[in-house]
Amino acid sequence: MSTPLSSRVAALAPSIIRVMNGRRRPTSIDLSLGQPALPPDDGLVEKALAATAAAGWGYTPNPGIVELREAIAKHYALPGRDRAENVIVTVGSEEAVYLALLSSVDPGDEILFPEPGYPAYRGIAGLIGATPVPYPITKETGLVARADAIEARITDRTKIVVLNSPSNPFGMFEDEDELRRIADVCEARGVTILADEIYRDLVYGDRAFRSVTELSERTILVSGLSKSCALTGFRLGYLVADADFIVKATLAHQLLVTCAPRISQHAAVEVFADPSSLVRHVPYYAAAREAVVEAAKALPSDVSLFVGDGAFYAIIDVSAKTDDAYALAVELLDQEDVVAVPGVAFGAGGEWFWRISYAAGAETASEGVRRIAKFLAAR
Repeated sequence: MSTPLSSRVAALAPSIIRVMNGRRRPTSIDLSLGQPALPPDDGLVEKALAATAAAGWGYTPNPGIVELREAIAKHYALPGRDRAENVIVTVGSEEAVYLALLSSVDPGDEILFPEPGYPAYRGIAGLIGATPVPYPITKETGLVARADAIEARITDRTKIVVLNSPSNPFGMFEDEDELRRIADVCEARGVTILADEIYRDLVYGDRAFRSVTELSERTILVSGLSKSCALTGFRLGYLVADADFIVKATLAHQLLVTCAPRISQHAAVEVFADPSSLVRHVPYYAAAREAVVEAAKALPSDVSLFVGDGAFYAIIDVSAKTDDAYALAVELLDQEDVVAVPGVAFGAGGEWFWRISYAAGAETASEGVRRIAKFLAAR
């Protein structure tokens, strides 16, 4: 007898990002995953281990160690949400996204999310019985969210608008004026913004990042330490929201995971004790970003590179070379041993590009782009 499978889980499809990553060979230049090649900062793991040994090896309180929750709340200092009671520590930022959506919507409610965008938003919406409604991110929008596109898709059933900034896959972020327009639209329509800001500390150049959570209290902040501190395997994220929401969301969090790993929480305590830790790796990624820009000068004239001011992704427009970027990415891997992610991995509207990650560092990313340029020049 076969094990029964729910229709919601049966509808899930494999991540194309992971499919491409799974095709890599030991020799491949892998530009697919948003995973830092850097190790955690020296001494961080050892300090976390010592703190765990001193505190004991058991569960923490469901929402997390109070010291850590206080530190997170103080660090972000959001209006009306600046105390431990406003924070849940989660198993990575993805659990924080899942928890925020699960706690905010009922089956049939609508969740607006960016597309092309991080594919988990659509998947989570479907898994909790909500209706996913994409709003477009295009070259015409500047590869960022626009208030008019969001407003046009809000209905009486809309509960949440997801804003990912800096974004995956584009590494772009909105300017303050646009954020204010988005906040005003959502406030007027009684819609909450879920601000996924996992890349907010990875920003380059002179342009300052501004969070929509600073402009509106009708927001939920989600972030974590995977990207900024190279702690992907520690699975440490967090959610910041109003205290009443946190009380009930903690009950759902308890049922999902009980609590985040103790050792990971102690590592996070060390990070927030020295907030400069959150931006310590930026020069490494900035150098990799510059290496990508330099190597991309070899791209054919009909192929464009888009590099945002945040995250660690670059976009290669391959629309002049193919109408099937997925198949072309497979050819690239076969011929040049480089793994790139076709834009269709991020949903409708992604047919025109490849996303490459420069999280592996300048040397690896530069060599990958040189091979990509060679491959595309031959077509």
